[in-house]
Amino acid sequence: MRQAPLLLFVIAIGIAGMSGCGESPPPASPGGLPAIRRPKPPTPPATASPSAVPDLPGEEKPETGMEILVRNPRLDRSADENAYQRDAKLPSGKLIGACKWAGTPARRKAPPPKPIDLAGPDAIKSPEKGEAEYYKNLRLTEQSYIADKYPGTYPRGVVVMLRGIRTGPREMFPRATFMVREGHFRPHEQFASIHERVMFGTYDSHPTHLHMRGLASGQVALDKLLTAFDRDTIKPLPGGGVHYTVKPAMLQSDVIHELGIWKVTCKRHPWKTAYAIIVDNPYGAISDHESFTIENIPVGRWQMDVWHPAFKPVKESLEVEIRKDETTEVAVEFHPPECLKSDQ
Repeated sequence: MRQAPLLLFVIAIGIAGMSGCGESPPPASPGGLPAIRRPKPPTPPATASPSAVPDLPGEEKPETGMEILVRNPRLDRSADENAYQRDAKLPSGKLIGACKWAGTPARRKAPPPKPIDLAGPDAIKSPEKGEAEYYKNLRLTEQSYIADKYPGTYPRGVVVMLRGIRTGPREMFPRATFMVREGHFRPHEQFASIHERVMFGTYDSHPTHLHMRGLASGQVALDKLLTAFDRDTIKPLPGGGVHYTVKPAMLQSDVIHELGIWKVTCKRHPWKTAYAIIVDNPYGAISDHESFTIENIPVGRWQMDVWHPAFKPVKESLEVEIRKDETTEVAVEFHPPECLKSDQ
């Protein structure tokens, strides 16, 4: 009978031990009592990195990095009663144009493009360490506007734009993007839609101070430093090439509400230039060869403006007539430059 209390005591201790199996005892509080276990607070969601450009109504918040705003929707143009509207069912035709010199230039072969003189007028403003050597090794030349093709030459980079088209089968131009690559803006000329931004990125190893202004009004749409790649983050790949582990954020201009030619320059590198052609319809072309083509133009008579950054056109405006399912041909002539006027 005396063993019964002892047996009950042993059983109670065993049960208590089993209840705490697999857990460590709670830590004691300063007062000697077991501390209360509180659930671990949830990890707060990661906050997005700040936008590289101010938000605007109708725009998604942009990402940082090289892809910034490429996928964003356009601004709402419903307030613009003259905004271009697409109608795929409209009857249309095609325009083909030839770009050539007026008359017969004496010289049939263009001289090679001039090297950029980094020790002269194209000297880098406040160069960083190793920057002059970087661009010198690229063997930069001036922008070439003359293309050679046997048995003669023709102007390259001719810009043509049709005015007054408010409805047509073509989609509006996508948002324009310029990249700084190997010492130049690429592309050199590009169409951009009115009421949009123009965006800029870089692959160069030194910063570019972007300055963008309208040639007609002088209005400035961008004046900022585009940072370069950190060379310490460029890693070689085993099979050749490099991997950019950290990409600099892209820059954007203000939203541009003015039609016409906008010039892009660099305040550090005088030779860097580019042109954004702001238009209100998608009926334009930039020639890379001796001709250009614009398809799906709505039927009618339209004014065609002609522009070039270096050469003066014989006629800055032409009238073209587009007929349904037909091809209209037009010649665009330019006064030849001095380098083609002499055979010397």
